[in-house]
Amino acid sequence: MDVPRLVVLVILLLILFASPDTQSPSPSQQRELDYRVTQERYALDLLNTSSYGDLNPAANKWVNETGLRKHDGYAWDFLPNVQERARQQRSMLVEAWIRSNQDKQVGTTSDDTVPTNATLPGIPFYHNVTGIVHGRWVRSSLEDGIRHPILNLTALVPRMAYTTDRYTRNMTGSEGGMLIRFDEKQSRTTQFEDTSVREITAELTLEDNHSGGNVWQMTLHGVHYPQDGSIILTTTGPRFAGIFALPYFALSSKSFTLARKLLTQTLDVAIKTQERASETNALSPWSSSPESPSDLLMPTPSCEYLLYLQQHPIKAGLSEIEMIEAELRDPTGRRDMKSLPLQMSAVVFSPDCGFVLESKGPPDYAQQYGLHLQGPKLETYIQSSRRAILALGSVICGQIFLLLRQMREASTPSTKSRISLYTIGMLAMGDGFISFSIFIISLFLNAAFLPLVATAFLAFFSAGFLGMKFWTDIWTVQRPERQRNERRRQQEGYNAANNASQALPMPVQDTTLSLAGADTLPLPVTAPRSGTSTVPRTDLSTALSTAPEGPQHSVPGDQSTNPPTVVEPPRENAQINTARLELSSIYARFYFVLVIILLFTLHSTTWPSLFRTVYVRALSASYLSFLTPQIYRNIIRNCRKALQWRFLIGQSILRSLPFAYFYLYRDNVLFVEADSNWMMVLVGWLWFQMCILISQELFGPRFLVPQTCSRFIPVAYDYHPILREEDEESGGSMPIGFTQASTSAPDATMATSASSRGLGSKKEDDLRKDKKTFDCAICMQGLEVSIVPRDAESQGMSNSTPALGVGVKDWIFGRRAYMVTPCRHIFHSVCLESWMRYRLQCPICRDDLPPL
Repeated sequence: MDVPRLVVLVILLLILFASPDTQSPSPSQQRELDYRVTQERYALDLLNTSSYGDLNPAANKWVNETGLRKHDGYAWDFLPNVQERARQQRSMLVEAWIRSNQDKQVGTTSDDTVPTNATLPGIPFYHNVTGIVHGRWVRSSLEDGIRHPILNLTALVPRMAYTTDRYTRNMTGSEGGMLIRFDEKQSRTTQFEDTSVREITAELTLEDNHSGGNVWQMTLHGVHYPQDGSIILTTTGPRFAGIFALPYFALSSKSFTLARKLLTQTLDVAIKTQERASETNALSPWSSSPESPSDLLMPTPSCEYLLYLQQHPIKAGLSEIEMIEAELRDPTGRRDMKSLPLQMSAVVFSPDCGFVLESKGPPDYAQQYGLHLQGPKLETYIQSSRRAILALGSVICGQIFLLLRQMREASTPSTKSRISLYTIGMLAMGDGFISFSIFIISLFLNAAFLPLVATAFLAFFSAGFLGMKFWTDIWTVQRPERQRNERRRQQEGYNAANNASQALPMPVQDTTLSLAGADTLPLPVTAPRSGTSTVPRTDLSTALSTAPEGPQHSVPGDQSTNPPTVVEPPRENAQINTARLELSSIYARFYFVLVIILLFTLHSTTWPSLFRTVYVRALSASYLSFLTPQIYRNIIRNCRKALQWRFLIGQSILRSLPFAYFYLYRDNVLFVEADSNWMMVLVGWLWFQMCILISQELFGPRFLVPQTCSRFIPVAYDYHPILREEDEESGGSMPIGFTQASTSAPDATMATSASSRGLGSKKEDDLRKDKKTFDCAICMQGLEVSIVPRDAESQGMSNSTPALGVGVKDWIFGRRAYMVTPCRHIFHSVCLESWMRYRLQCPICRDDLPPL
């Protein structure tokens, strides 16, 4: 390591170890903390002395808490309607469960009144709902009579100056997505009589499809009643007491008592923790946006939420539910314990923004339009994630296997020159994107860290080692071609400049004439030029003594026997250095583009749903367009068989499997909304490219290129020309060395079959004239080809139509059986293609051959 780098490293280490410890809060921060703790203590004391029904706007009963006072302007007069809707959801679910059990026991549906007591024993609910549920929300019909509140933010929070009066987290659309992540891993439980209550935390994500679609995330705190299967969650902020007022939102007096008993314990412990803390937390521990410090720098008002959730009864017995939860909590390997998914109904109420949302599902909507909120428990989700990661690793292993086979097949410069550089680059780019994405996910999912890192390594090995190795090999082989193209473009520009200069009037040059009246002759060849150094002359004897063995040539007397030698710098090393610089810059650009795409993808998670959907679809369509560059190169180079069909079909299937998983499987690990129509578009686009490659293989690389566009592509040699009989005399494309008209067994058989069909002797002669036999110099076997007869036009046929007695199938596909070189030698297509994999020279005359 050089000295400057060592000095920088030492300075960084000194700064790191000499940095001071966390300082105690400043006086202003301490005052803010004291004020917050005082407010929380007041709210807790008020809760201890409260009773059920203290918040009753219909009876003009209010609570002296932020957001719960009458003059605050919140829409609490609509709270009883929301609570009644939550009770109806619970009653319908319990009633449906009881009737289903009666059907199982009796076999008929009872029409008797079904009790809807929430604490009815025997209803199977999960006691721990740690997991993820997702679904769709719609606006509730209750909104018709709601009063939209008008709030005075300055009066509500005089200590906070909001930068705008526009509310965030406001749902203005008619429908959207909803996802909730529950966390009960370390919750406290309180028992009262025969029921219990637990504290619960949830992360709510709401997606609004209106105006491009906004996505809002918030943290809610609340209580969970395991025996009832009901959950109450609320946000907490400077304008809303939230968690301190949650018992007032309970659906019954018993629920109020349970919630108050639990919260007085948990809130008191949290407040004492704040008082003992040496550091000042800028945000409250119950803040609805703990990951958004920007709310402190530029505070903006946000809609507050009150969320009622009702768990659907599980289709299992109580004892089975207990065994399932025990197996999920402490796995023993029992395969008969299958975890059943969570399913919930939700009612969302915003008292300050004045809207009510409900989960979309029966009975208001058919099952195909929504099933409320569904999802796996956390343990099941982790297992599904591991299986999905292992499946992705298997797919990447298959891609590596196909890539290794293709690299072994394309081991010669001739085969590498046909392959598109961008096709292999796009495949490597996709593997690199998967590698970096999985590595980022592994930082947040500790339970599946090992399979995630292993899969990320496989993807990086496919991209960074194999893919880039194959890519650099192709780049090295095609580098002279790019240099020739660059020189040709420069020459065209130079010619255009010369033509423009010749159009201008030329100035009269002052020429010096010799005595003979001619222009001054140029210097002799042996005269030294400016800027060159010459080797001193030697006498003839020295030159002869040092001359190499071999045939000697006479030297004129007036010329030196040792012509001047121009001393030039070694150009080979310069070319190597230039190639290395280009290669290193290509590596840098590859990883730069990869990082840019990754950053855009990470940032797109915060975009509106419409923009995010457009970006993801454009990225997926671009990724599955990796066959398009190969189609383009086949047209430009007029080549076929660049990549193995095993490689093309295998890569197409394997790389479309992850998209099929996300777009066709509803319960995928990323909760991507299923979209079978877009998956059909992707598959159709992928196989459309495959069909074009097949047509190029069968009918020629430029089969689909219209004649009007042929002038835009470079002229390429056609190894499968239409052979015409007149070319024999005109020296055209007729191959050298053909024998007489075919009299081989195949021709005799053809003539016999023609006679049997009654074509007559004239048509038998025509059949023989349409065939000629050549010798393939590679396999030493005969080669019979179809030709256009000399009198084709006199028979009313064009040279491009099949000759008499030759079927269209033989005319189109028969040309693919032979190949004619520019030096007019003909071979079997299989023979010459195998030969050209190793040498681009004619097997007979050693002339250079254009690549396939």
